[in-house]
Amino acid sequence: MDTAREDELLAMENIFGPDEFHRSETSSGGVMKVCPQLPHDFKLIEKAGEINQEYDVKFLPPLVVDFELPATYPDHSSPAFTLSCQWLRHNQLSKICRHLEDIWQTSGGEAVLFSWFQFLREDLLGFLSIHSPWEIPCMEEPQDTDGRDPRVTTTTSIPDTDLLQWLLDHNQKMQQREFEGQSFECGICFFAKYGLECHRFTGCEHIFCKDCISNIFRIAIEEGRVLQFNCPDTDCDSVATSSEVKALVGEELFGRYDQLLLQKTLDCMADVVYCPRANCSSPVVLEPGESWAFCASCAFAFCNRCRQGYHGVNVCPKNTSLGAKAQDIGTLSASSSEYASLPKTVARMRHLWEDYENGTKQRKKLLLERYGRSVFLAGIGDALSGDWIETNTQECPRCSVKIHKTGGCNIMRCAHCSATFCWVCHAIIKPLGDYYRHRIGTCTEETK
Repeated sequence: MDTAREDELLAMENIFGPDEFHRSETSSGGVMKVCPQLPHDFKLIEKAGEINQEYDVKFLPPLVVDFELPATYPDHSSPAFTLSCQWLRHNQLSKICRHLEDIWQTSGGEAVLFSWFQFLREDLLGFLSIHSPWEIPCMEEPQDTDGRDPRVTTTTSIPDTDLLQWLLDHNQKMQQREFEGQSFECGICFFAKYGLECHRFTGCEHIFCKDCISNIFRIAIEEGRVLQFNCPDTDCDSVATSSEVKALVGEELFGRYDQLLLQKTLDCMADVVYCPRANCSSPVVLEPGESWAFCASCAFAFCNRCRQGYHGVNVCPKNTSLGAKAQDIGTLSASSSEYASLPKTVARMRHLWEDYENGTKQRKKLLLERYGRSVFLAGIGDALSGDWIETNTQECPRCSVKIHKTGGCNIMRCAHCSATFCWVCHAIIKPLGDYYRHRIGTCTEETK
């Protein structure tokens, strides 16, 4: 090989990476893969009837030039080459082949590989009058083969229905490669790391290192907090997708996450209960307006209030009245003839408990012997606990979990289902809702 051709091939190898220029080991030729440069905010457009769908892209697949430098190149012959590309039509590729030949004709016997590469990368879109938004061409339409340049080679064709997705997949792959080669500062540990060690959230594109995010997600899963895996950036409400969580925490921990997420989701559904049978516990959907439910897994019909076998039109043995509960406890204590009956009202039980708490050892012993230790402690404890819960808590309007407010404003957030609601009017507050009127308590004035 003469010096001029050898120098040109060496120069091309040094200028471009192996993904763009590959020199043949057995001949004076090689392959150029050239991705055209796209302008900022370049879009692909897909027309489906009257609806146009646009997609932002930064990369298009490369044009492939397979070339050979003849012995008379560059003085008397142009490079022998073939050209292929899966997203351009045959007539466009033929036009490019003729223009590459014209570049050599006007070079005056100079080397042209770099000029070809530069044209394909920087000037191709303007040469073919491709502008944003660019409509995806129909590759399956009949094309004129009479004017087709023989240097255009046909690769495996992609059906029109798959072409758009193929272009978008390539764009995503190239963007990920570009991302992995850049350096970013993690907003949690504040270390600078390459994109290969970082995670970019799909919804908001905020970037943090994988170590920090995976640790946050891992701890949340171990603690059972799986309803919302938000981006940790301040004031960002973007939520990680299941595929993102799986990639960050691994297969085993993701299995626990998936199971807990299903459990939490079912718990937040007001019309879903669980079968009371210990060997079943399957989720059961309640029918609207019905007080009973039927478990399809074990064929058990049960009352939704007392969780016992369905008792038909008979009065449910579970009474939500605390007074009635106290009566039941008193009746229970009276069933044993050797002990005195407990008071039948919560108020009198409270006085009895205060007597016990403030009494001497002898007084406490006397009360336990009078009413029976187990009945006294369990019965009064249950009644007073239920009374305290009824007085000092409210149910979450979404999942019905009891919530106790210890301070702060009226805006509450349920730790069980993450619902945000007003303590005063009990309304669920949407993310963009009017927080101010609920915070100061004026929300109730609108209902008057």
